[in-house]
Amino acid sequence: MSKQIHELEQIMFPPDGSGLKPYEWMVNPTRQQQWIDDKGIFLWLAFFFSEIGAGLYFVSLFYENTAGLIIGWLITLILGGIIHVLYLGNPFRAWRMLMKPNTSELSRGIWVIGVFAVLGFLQMLTGSFNIVFNFIMGIVCLLIISHGFATMNVIRALPAWSSNMVLPLSIISGVWIGQQLLQFMFAISGSAALASGMEVWAEVFFFAYFLCILLYVWGTYHSNEIGKASVKMQVSGEMLKISLVGVVGLGIVLPLIFTLIMWGGDTNGVLIFLRLACVFAGDLAMRYVIMKSAVYKPLI
Repeated sequence: MSKQIHELEQIMFPPDGSGLKPYEWMVNPTRQQQWIDDKGIFLWLAFFFSEIGAGLYFVSLFYENTAGLIIGWLITLILGGIIHVLYLGNPFRAWRMLMKPNTSELSRGIWVIGVFAVLGFLQMLTGSFNIVFNFIMGIVCLLIISHGFATMNVIRALPAWSSNMVLPLSIISGVWIGQQLLQFMFAISGSAALASGMEVWAEVFFFAYFLCILLYVWGTYHSNEIGKASVKMQVSGEMLKISLVGVVGLGIVLPLIFTLIMWGGDTNGVLIFLRLACVFAGDLAMRYVIMKSAVYKPLI
């Protein structure tokens, strides 16, 4: 126990003098560190891959595309699952978290991923796309897509995470990237007509994604002084470059340019790939900034 306390002190108050001073902790707005610094970086990646895999699976249901189901299932379980284990640490101890679905949003999310693993395997094994199975799997996918931000959203002490726009943003984000992945799969498999037909949905999801980001920033900034401090942190210091280059440049401006070029369904495989790469990087940056900028309200 004393070793764990010492490690926590080293994280909170680094001996090199960087970061907070002990007398500043919870006196000034204090940034959360557990879920993004050090091992917390695994949680950022685990949420991302779990959700985009579920997003690809969700969109593939509408096109009855088995390859999309398989790849989405594998992304969620292998990439998302392995990175979750890296964050949780020793699996012989981490399994105890599964026993607390009544009190832990993270535990509930892992149970949902387990249901997704079993039902998804059965659907791929049988090749069934009946409406009942599709509906059930669609709901499960949406729960996984919102899992990461839902886990964060319950922490009311962090206005940057408890915003009402966090859950809509997470759902639109997961479906938007899933749609981009499937469109790229169609483009490289020679299904040009399907790739072109999906472009109208790319336009819809892009503008919905952009609107959700705007509403999130506006709502968080005007929620209270701590929310305002979080937004200011997102556009200052070390996060300024990530916000400008990652979120704005790669996540919004370049996808907008590619979308306007392909407006009306005049798609191109190279442009679809470039937009997908930008959307990937931009969404990772957006999630990083939101997780990194969350600050607690001072106790005094």
